[in-house]
Amino acid sequence: MRDRTSAAAAIALLIVVVASLAGGPIASSALGHNGTDLFPYAVNANLKPVGPWAHIPDLNVARSLPDNTIAPPSKGTKRTLFILGADSNVGRDEFIILLDSGKASLEVGLGGVLVAILVGVPLGLLAGYFGRWIDAIVSRLTELVMAFPLILLLVLVSVRLRPTLEPISIRHVLPPGVFLVALTIGLFTAFYPLRLVRAQIKLLRNAEFVEAERMIGASDWRIIFRHLLPHLLPTLLVWGAVAVGTNILLEVGLSFIGAGVPLTTPTWGSMLVTTWGSIYAPRQYNASAFTPWLTIFPTLAIMISVVSLNQVAEGARRALAPRET
Repeated sequence: MRDRTSAAAAIALLIVVVASLAGGPIASSALGHNGTDLFPYAVNANLKPVGPWAHIPDLNVARSLPDNTIAPPSKGTKRTLFILGADSNVGRDEFIILLDSGKASLEVGLGGVLVAILVGVPLGLLAGYFGRWIDAIVSRLTELVMAFPLILLLVLVSVRLRPTLEPISIRHVLPPGVFLVALTIGLFTAFYPLRLVRAQIKLLRNAEFVEAERMIGASDWRIIFRHLLPHLLPTLLVWGAVAVGTNILLEVGLSFIGAGVPLTTPTWGSMLVTTWGSIYAPRQYNASAFTPWLTIFPTLAIMISVVSLNQVAEGARRALAPRET
């Protein structure tokens, strides 16, 4: 707490997490609509969405005329508030979508870290403690994965496994597509915690407290899980905080190349793709319909989350290793 920058970052991160997990339903209830409701009056004749703090005629008055145009609102029509404006040419609420998108983006970031830890930490423990042929096999596999471009591997696996794993979801908890992206990111970034754990275990396996445990007859597994694993927690905590932010950025990159979470599941990456298109279907720039808010708001959300995570990780490193400051 004496590190004011890290404390402020932790508060900002807490706000982002709470807003992403609970903000969408609360905002929908307060505003009287959700992120899937369409407001034709939120877009002008050039298909330009309204900006922040706009009051839009209520959804119920959007009546179609015989020539398929929208009837103009009458005086005294009930209006609804769009805090951050509309998100596209179909007139959805940008604020609610931004909150809903944060949940999926954070789930991808955290899920990728959990998968990487579940895969990388046991392999790193085995390779670092036992060494010899186990270390040789694990090291060669790690070097093989590291030799390939990460994005290409993620695209390949994501596309191949999409028909099987993309439909996996948990109602109100895990939207469709999040599990697949988190799994692929976690599998191909597991070498980071693996190498961290392997290097630290190699330094600790001949320490005095380990030798003392061997002298009293403790088994290798007891030494690993009871005495060595707790020494890894600070390192894994710091790496995990940084990796969550990195995974959020990876999800954005995958969205732009068409291998991320499907557009039906809102994420911060898919919000930017909706605005600018993907590399396979880029959207042409139209000055009369362009509004900078559709880029600024999701970009700010990504930046605040990633910077806060990195600063919290730095603060945790200083707190857990005070002699290094």
